[in-house]
Amino acid sequence: MKKKSLLTIVLGAILIAAMVSGCAAPAAPGDAGNSSSGEETIELTFAIGGGPGEIAGYNRLIDEFEALNPGVTIELLERPGQGFRDQIVAELAAGEAPDLIKVGFIGDFAFYASAGGTVDLSPYLEEGFADDFFPAAWAIATYEGKPYGVPMVSDTHALFYNTDYIEQAGIQVPQTMDECWSWEEFNEMSRLAMENSDADYGHAALWNAKRWMLFLYSNGGQVLTDDLSASAINSEATIETVNWMKSWYDEGLAPGSTSMKASEQADQLFINGTIAFFISGSWHMPALRDQMTTMGWDVTYLPCTPNGQDADLGGNGLAVTKDSKHPEIAAEFIKFATSTDNMREYAASAFFNPVRKSATEGLEYPEFNKQMLLFSEVAATVDPHHAAVQGLPIFPQIATIMADELDLAFVGGQDAETTVQNMDEKINAVLAQ
Repeated sequence: MKKKSLLTIVLGAILIAAMVSGCAAPAAPGDAGNSSSGEETIELTFAIGGGPGEIAGYNRLIDEFEALNPGVTIELLERPGQGFRDQIVAELAAGEAPDLIKVGFIGDFAFYASAGGTVDLSPYLEEGFADDFFPAAWAIATYEGKPYGVPMVSDTHALFYNTDYIEQAGIQVPQTMDECWSWEEFNEMSRLAMENSDADYGHAALWNAKRWMLFLYSNGGQVLTDDLSASAINSEATIETVNWMKSWYDEGLAPGSTSMKASEQADQLFINGTIAFFISGSWHMPALRDQMTTMGWDVTYLPCTPNGQDADLGGNGLAVTKDSKHPEIAAEFIKFATSTDNMREYAASAFFNPVRKSATEGLEYPEFNKQMLLFSEVAATVDPHHAAVQGLPIFPQIATIMADELDLAFVGGQDAETTVQNMDEKINAVLAQ
């Protein structure tokens, strides 16, 4: 058996110490607070980081749940995304974590579960509950075969384009997934747009290592072996993927300020007309509507390979922490929020993709419906192995390794072969810890 990562071991030790020091029996449900009439009042807290659409969506769900469950109140704790997990870790160590937390699809479900920070929801879920969920999304919320949360929504990437620039350059974009540009064709279209429109650069991506993986998997590569026990990143497919993206910067198609670890935000470059194409996710659309007022935009499919397409597996779900005095009530809220109708309405209002199969039926977005349905189509292509790697508790460490090395390749002059070899060695070192 592989040893756990140092971060997981440290968090686990902190949580054990916290639980031992607070070994008094948990308060009975009635101790949570009593109303003036003597009836039990159950107060839950729910920590979330997210945009306005997410906050509004969860506030609506909370209001409806409270109306159906008199005596239960849920306080929504709005927090910035930056540092969200660190704050939860500190609260878990102190025994003061919120009852409910929003959990990201970046190894967080397994991270919390492996350290004892969240609750196995199996006792609270009916048999067959998982059957309606897309397998990749459900898998990422499990740890050692048990659900330590429930996925709520996913998001993925597609190719935004400036319609004014595309018209200036005489470019016809793909209308179906089968028409997706090859990598070579995409570079050529980026060059055409840069040379024949008002764009200063062809394109840029809003990067991180997780998002880079969609291109690796679409090219037939993978990060780890099938059993997740060793690195599989040292392959010709990875070298090809690195070289293709390295060409963006080497050939001046993308600004160097938008490399893997650069600070300049590619979305702003798209909004202000600096780039013609922009690789990112659906959550940008409200900002494009509000800020990109002098130029048009739309969405098409990402470039692909003969191997097909993969999708970035963004998204999040909900979990119950070990500090909750009312895990059964918290679990009921999760089931309520992730029910077919509620998930469909929440996803549509916040511009995400639902992760229940039944929630995609009759799905219609109040705005950007055509574009969002394209994102939903792309989201269904995610590779199951991609999801399995991303769901590991050590994935953040693997992602840091990839980001560091890819940045050196893209703008630091490091060749693809060295980049891939370095990633391979460092990932294996993490797995051996």
